[in-house]
Amino acid sequence: MLQLPPVECTAEALVDLDAVGTVVQVPATVRDVGGLARHLQVAVAAIAATAVLRTREDRHLFVISSAAHPLFLPSLAAVLCEPELFRDEAADVLRRTGSVLGSASPLSLSEPLPTYVDVALAPHQDIWVPAGHPHAVFRTRYDELLRLTGGHPVELG
Repeated sequence: MLQLPPVECTAEALVDLDAVGTVVQVPATVRDVGGLARHLQVAVAAIAATAVLRTREDRHLFVISSAAHPLFLPSLAAVLCEPELFRDEAADVLRRTGSVLGSASPLSLSEPLPTYVDVALAPHQDIWVPAGHPHAVFRTRYDELLRLTGGHPVELG
């Protein structure tokens, strides 16, 4: 396992929260979601993407979506009854999660954030979620992901 704070924090949280999965290190040759899906032998739709977003009022939230479809901010804003949503800048994501864009773990946040989880992930028996580094993921189930994150199911696609 990668010895980096967000990855270690994720691994510890999985144990502390009695989760089914553990952090898995992905080879450096895996460079995109398609490669990750091939490596894990799963559909791209079973891979989660994470994002830190902010509202017009500068409130932050964490979104876990299926990597099979892009996160369309105007639609999500409408679902959440927010006038507008913005993606956090890379430096803000790093500060809030300890991770670079695209690898933020929902279990290594520096502060609790309201979390929304794409219902498109629900049909998959196993979901693979970023674990705090571009080459680290963990396996979970949809119901467990909601429990681990205190997340709210939301229609994103």
